[in-house]
Amino acid sequence: MELKWDLKDLFSNTTEFYQEIEKVKKCTQIFLDYKDQSLDAQSLYALLEQYWTIKQRANTILVYGSLRYYKDIHSEECIQMKKGAENLVNQTNLDLSFVDQKIIELGSAKVEQFFNENAKLATYSLVVKNLFRKQKHVPDSLAAAKIADYTNRIQEEGNSYNVLLRDLSYGTIEIDDKQVELSASNVNKYLMSRDRETRRKTYLSLNQAFQKQEDDFAHILNSLFHYRILNAKLESYSSVLEKELFEENLDSKIIEVLIQAVTHHLPLMQKYLNLKASFLQIDDPHLYDLGVPLDQKEKITYTLDEAITIILEALKPLGQEYLDVVLLLLHGHIDAMPDDKKHQSITFSWWSYSFLNFKGSYNDLKNLIHELGHIVNYYLSSKKQAFPYVDSTVFVGETASIVNEILLNQYLYAHANSLEEKQFYLSKEIENFVTSVFKQTMYTEFENKLYSLKTKQDITPEILASTYFQLLKKYYGPQIVYDDLAQIEWTRLGKLYRWSYYPYKYATGLLIASFVVHSLDQKKLSQAEYFEFLSAGSSLYSLDLLKMLHIDFTNSKIIDDGFKVMEQDIQDFELLFNKKRK
Repeated sequence: MELKWDLKDLFSNTTEFYQEIEKVKKCTQIFLDYKDQSLDAQSLYALLEQYWTIKQRANTILVYGSLRYYKDIHSEECIQMKKGAENLVNQTNLDLSFVDQKIIELGSAKVEQFFNENAKLATYSLVVKNLFRKQKHVPDSLAAAKIADYTNRIQEEGNSYNVLLRDLSYGTIEIDDKQVELSASNVNKYLMSRDRETRRKTYLSLNQAFQKQEDDFAHILNSLFHYRILNAKLESYSSVLEKELFEENLDSKIIEVLIQAVTHHLPLMQKYLNLKASFLQIDDPHLYDLGVPLDQKEKITYTLDEAITIILEALKPLGQEYLDVVLLLLHGHIDAMPDDKKHQSITFSWWSYSFLNFKGSYNDLKNLIHELGHIVNYYLSSKKQAFPYVDSTVFVGETASIVNEILLNQYLYAHANSLEEKQFYLSKEIENFVTSVFKQTMYTEFENKLYSLKTKQDITPEILASTYFQLLKKYYGPQIVYDDLAQIEWTRLGKLYRWSYYPYKYATGLLIASFVVHSLDQKKLSQAEYFEFLSAGSSLYSLDLLKMLHIDFTNSKIIDDGFKVMEQDIQDFELLFNKKRK
């Protein structure tokens, strides 16, 4: 099976895409007539219907333009499509920004009266409730114009970052007396090589390449943080963190609690890293040794057809209804075929479309089942929810994808053909905790420190390097030998450039997902209940969505139970390791 996008559900061709841009502009101009209209129960409903219809159409333009770009990042046409789509969305958001203020000026009592008079308004109940909850954060027209300008600049810096990555030369290394050119598409292969010298050369060459551009990376990061902070202030938030979490009605203390909990459990990760070094028979482990897969015989690889078969088997615990959606989305909604024109270094899902480069590794298999979780979540929500609520909230957004990852590892472990295979898949489950909980929390702590520093001064490459290096040593522990070039790894944290406070949700997502899989296995959570959660989108606040899964995230026991799972996995890994040595 070939997995390639069929984007005809969005637009049949480029001409239709550009025609829709003009149509949305005209609709927006007509919509501006509401600025001077007084509202009643009927006209408020008409306003909200037209408002969200325009937003949905603009979003479809943005999705299509962006997907076309990631499919062919060197095409000037695709670059311009992405920019044109982004400009349209920003201008549309600016033009429509008067709506929030207009509704707020009605007052909550008058709006409640309108809702009682017109039952159709119930669709927008949470939207309006959120509006009044965020009332003091709604910018006036002058502030909204500044926000739109700064948002444009943020996107320009994001585009500069993409170009910087695209044009970066990773250098060459010598393998078996041959010069090998490193690139975004092959660097991970050599970073995970069983040959230690190959790993070392790759790691040094990669970091040296990024180091040469550290001033550019630092400049872009400073600009991004500068405009994000300005936007937060214009919306009357005390910080970017408060702004990001307030959107979901979350207390910013969640980040603090997460960092504290992970810091407390750092010895657990460090114990596994010691075990892994012993397994690899390395007395002086460097950071470049930690990515080696523990499949000591033939490297485990999968054809795309094998991967799909494994995925369908692994997801059976979620029920046939779930599998039916997966089978539907495997046709036209996933672009997984390797192609030099594509963006090589990112994997993502946006609405019901997933993007990756499948080359047959375990990580490719994991990425595929992970992204399927996202698009199933969106697809189910899109069938049940109105447009404002279709996308998942950030806080629970990784739950659906990481549940799939856990089920994959459980299936592979149960069907392993040897002790070595079992050890490999068990190590992958443990390393999922290392990558998703510990490392993502480290990135979150790094981001937190940078925002604090940025309020006082520019964050220079030297500050970035020293701040990151301190955290590396804190998280990985004294048993690791740290190369000086490890300090430059901050340049490779893509999510830091693309979003604010994104990594933490991987950490909370894995802890939540572990609870979900355990509950499904113990019949404490039914397939139907999980399906209902996936169909809920953002129709409830995040913590209320979690209650559908019988999870109270204000209870710290959820976090502690998540680490107990990892602790048991490490004990099992140690038993297998000792059994093999005998």
